[in-house]
Amino acid sequence: MLILMEGLPGAGKSTNSGLLFRQFERHGFKTRWVHEVDRPHPVLFFQESHLKMNEYLNWKTRHNLSTSLIDKVATIREESVGFDLLELSWNHREALSEMAFNELQEKDVWKFSLDEYIEAALEKWRFFAKAVAADPEQVVILDSCIFQYQIFSFQLANAPQQQLDYFIEALWECLTPLSPKLVYLYRNSITDAISHLRQVRGESFFLNIWERDRLRPYYKARPDKVETYFEFLADYHAIAQQLYNKANCPKLSIEVTSGEWNEFEERMLAFFGLTRLPDIDAGIYEGDYLNNDLGLLLKIKQDTDQYFLIDPNGSKHKLIARTSTEFYINDLPVILNISREGEIEIDGASLTSRWTEKGLVFLRE
Repeated sequence: MLILMEGLPGAGKSTNSGLLFRQFERHGFKTRWVHEVDRPHPVLFFQESHLKMNEYLNWKTRHNLSTSLIDKVATIREESVGFDLLELSWNHREALSEMAFNELQEKDVWKFSLDEYIEAALEKWRFFAKAVAADPEQVVILDSCIFQYQIFSFQLANAPQQQLDYFIEALWECLTPLSPKLVYLYRNSITDAISHLRQVRGESFFLNIWERDRLRPYYKARPDKVETYFEFLADYHAIAQQLYNKANCPKLSIEVTSGEWNEFEERMLAFFGLTRLPDIDAGIYEGDYLNNDLGLLLKIKQDTDQYFLIDPNGSKHKLIARTSTEFYINDLPVILNISREGEIEIDGASLTSRWTEKGLVFLRE
């Protein structure tokens, strides 16, 4: 089963992807949750280089690179090769010369033209769809992949709506044989959605996004101020609603303004034929956990009967027991393994934040 979780930023996509991930696992399903910033990402591009096969072979030859080592860290598809630039930078930098690494950085997909992106993305989606089809018993949850990332990419390029429509139709052609189901979380009022984002992520969220993107084509003919990002979100909201209406698959939309999350969760579970199974009762030692090599600190805190993780960026995440020695993170597909006393080992998915890297060990101070 393929599940597509979509909505405006801050609508609850990751939290509810986490709910479905846990409940499908509790019901005995092999389940994979692909977060928006999963690393390496199977369908999106975050700090990833993309080379056509002939470019890859020429690059290896030019820099005298060992096939066994480089192929080990590459994602080799039928017509192209991808490199997780964070993985190379963090763990394999000594294997590449400065020139070889710089050439890969120049092939970062975020530097591609829109036409180059479309070509690279479609091949990646087809490769992903083929892999999902080969494991029909697995449940795969794609978080913010088919609408949010794609709309943002085309909006920022100021591309015509017809070009986005063509691209999304091509994605549906890849995914329709997998019988996908779509969940769309939204707020009717974009003003309310922006107010909620400000409340949960702070004013700095808007400033950081606007500073990152303000030189992109979308903003060139618009006022040079952070409020223009709100126009961007309003345009996104309208386009996402159109794409949802056009989606020809089983789908569920939930207007979340009222905040009746118990009701919303039950509707989602029913949509997938699930009944809620209770969480496991288990505990984890409070305190500070340090990875000394990287200087990264995790804090575990308890508030009444609920445990929380404070990550190195200061973000607070609810913890939910998976087993007596493992904890889910409510809004991330990262697992905390506490099977060794006084340690937290990171398991599950690796994301673009360094502390989420699978295999990292944090020791209680």
